Amino acid sequence: MLWGDAKKAYPNQWVIIEAIDAHTEGNARIIKQMTVVDNFQDDNNRALLQYLQLHRKHRERELYVVHTSRLELDVIEQKWIGVRANI
Repeated sequence: MLWGDAKKAYPNQWVIIEAIDAHTEGNARIIKQMTVVDNFQDDNNRALLQYLQLHRKHRERELYVVHTSRLELDVIEQKWIGVRANI
């Protein structure tokens, strides 16, 4: 699915997407193909909680929470410096 397809299928909603085909250019993550894992009307809190649950269970999956009102799907990569603890 492309971002335009997701916007049409889930207008004005929060969605959890999974990147199926993606690469990095500079500090931007370019997502060519995606799938919508779940959708949430106006409830961004529920979307974030569901994202956290999915991320804990499936850390290998590339998941994002976005609102379909965005014109472009612009994902910026951030480099983490420091130590992470597994909790």
